[in-house]
Order: sequence, then C-alpha cells, then structure tokens
Amino acid sequence: MGNCRSRKITSLLTYITPLLIISILIAVAALKRNSDTIANSQNEAAWYVLQLNKEYAEFHHQLHRYASGNSDHNDMMLQYEILWSRFTTILTNTHISHLYHFDGAYHQISKQFAYIQSIEQQLIALEPGDPEQALITQVKERYENLVVFLSHKFRLSSGDLLKRVEATQTMKLLIYFLLCAIVLLGGILFWALWRESTSMRKLAMSDTLTGIHSRLWLNNHLNELVDAQQPFRFYLVDLDGFKQINDTQGHHIGDQLLKVVATRLAALSGEHYHVARMGGDEFAVIESLSVQHEINISQKLLNSFQQPTVLNGRTFAISASIGSSEFPLNASSVSEVLQQADFAMYEIKQQGKNGVLHFTSPTIQTTKPGSTSSKVKPFSRGI
Repeated sequence: MGNCRSRKITSLLTYITPLLIISILIAVAALKRNSDTIANSQNEAAWYVLQLNKEYAEFHHQLHRYASGNSDHNDMMLQYEILWSRFTTILTNTHISHLYHFDGAYHQISKQFAYIQSIEQQLIALEPGDPEQALITQVKERYENLVVFLSHKFRLSSGDLLKRVEATQTMKLLIYFLLCAIVLLGGILFWALWRESTSMRKLAMSDTLTGIHSRLWLNNHLNELVDAQQPFRFYLVDLDGFKQINDTQGHHIGDQLLKVVATRLAALSGEHYHVARMGGDEFAVIESLSVQHEINISQKLLNSFQQPTVLNGRTFAISASIGSSEFPLNASSVSEVLQQADFAMYEIKQQGKNGVLHFTSPTIQTTKPGSTSSKVKPFSRGI
C-alpha cells in the first residue's frame, strides 16, 4: 500500500514539476517584456517623443513669427516639413513598436499627424499680419494637448507605466513563489524516488515467495565477503523429490513446501549464518568463519529436514542433498565457491541423497597409456 502511494506521488510530481518549470519560463518572459517596455519607454520612445515635442514647438514658433511678419514663408514651411517627417518616423519606425503598449498613445499621435496633414493647404495660403488668427490658436492648443498627454503617458508614475511596474513586481513575486514550489516539490520528488528505490531494492533483495533473502542478495553478499577476504563456508541445499511433489500435487502444494523449508532454514539465521533462496527448489546457507563458534551447521541443516511436513491434509517426508565449499580454503572466487558446492551437491545425490558433502580438493583425473581414467574423490562425507 505504501509503495503504491509512493509511486502515485512520484507520478503526480513528475507531471507537476515540468508544468511549474514552464510556468516559470512564461513568467520570466513576461517579466522581461515588462522590463523592456519600462526601459525602452525611458529611452528610445521617450527620445522620439521629446523630439516630436521639440519640433512641434519649433513649428508653432515659426508659424507665430511668420504670422507676425518676423519670418518668411519658406522657413515656416521648412519647419512644417520637419514636423511632418518626425510624425512619420514615430508612426512607422519598428524600433519603437512598444509605443503600442501605452493605451491611446499611438492613436493620439496619429490623430495629431492627421491634423497636421489637414492644414497643409491653409499653411500654403497663409498670409502674414495676424498672429492671433484661428489657425495659429488651434495649432497652439493641439500642441499643448499633445505635450500634456505624452508627458503623462511616459512618466514612470503614469497609469500605463505604473501598471507595468506593478506587473513586474507581481511577476517577480510569482517567480520567487514558483522557484520555492519547485524546490519543495523537487525535494518531495527526490524523497519519493529515494523511498521507491529503497523499497524496490528491498523487494529485490527478498524472495517474493518465501520472504527470505533472494539470489541477488546472495550474490552481493558473497562478493562482499570475497572482496573483504572474510572466510566463510557456503552450503547449497537442493530438495530431494521436490519435482515429483510439485508435478503430482500441484504448484500450490509445491509453493507451500518451499515456504516450509524456507521457514525452517530461516531459523538458522543469526550472527554467523544467513539463508537465501537461489531459485526453484535450491536454497543457500552462508556460514561465517571469521569468528569461532561451536555450532555444527551441517547437523542443523540435516535436522531441518528430519521432520515431515503436512500440506493440504497430507503428510510428506522431505530431505535435501547439500554440498558445501569453503572460502578461501578451497575456492578463491565466488564462481569457484558456487561450482564446488554444486559439484558436491550432485555427488551426494549420486550417493543416495539426504546428506551433506564437503568439497575438500579439486578432482584429479589421471590418464595413462593403455589405461582408463581414474578419479580421486574430492569430498568428505558430512554427518
């Protein structure tokens, strides 16, 4: 149940974490846009707008001088053309496209430009001598309205920029929150993965049927003992007649028998003994020889199979053929330990089963011309 919950948490966090990362990227992009808008509004856009105000003011000044008779018509029209080009630059220059981010700014400038365009014929026909005429007054009012509007729009405290600044602060807080959330969820995800990994390793190290150590645990433990050069004796336990019981009584009865054997062997587990299932009907017992002890493990192994077992209302006599090898006395590696114990186990089966045989030295085969091979049996009979 706990493993299932841990896997669900891990799966959920696996989906949530990328979404949070994407959210952070979106928030960072939005923050950059707002920051660029604020920066650009104080730089490029502000410069263009100031230039527009300057040229507009200069045009009004030249218009007033012409109407007063202090300037000629060409100077006034030249300033009109300069103002015209300034409007065109602002409205068509792609470098100040962020002007659209300010509500009404583009519309107001376009409206002013349309007005400037509409008075061209009036300017061409304008005669000097009346500095207070309606056209000059109208140009002045239009200019003053534009100055007030743009000054308000491009101030940092204006409504548009203030919203940008507030949005930027909000985005920063959101990014901080998302970063904290990712750190927290990352920690939870790491914990869930660690817990799941620990649980899976624990499951892998235990035999699913019997609950004792698995073959994986056995291999790891044997390698650790060999690497540390710690002496031990390895017992390979193979059940006698298990295949017949499993085939005739059914796999369910066979599994029950394996559980009974595992329970009996597990009773040997302690400071100096460890029990594992190698697979099928084979078990293993590791006896540590690093500390002297007086218990006869060979006898204890045989005693584990002396008492019959009752399965599904029927009594079954059980026995085992057991071969052993000792490290480093007879074997120098894990593979040699396993081979020698397996060799000894098959030898005891050939000798009538139900016993323990210790591997003592390699089998020596000698062949002479004109003679048959002879074998020196490399075993000592266990009790």
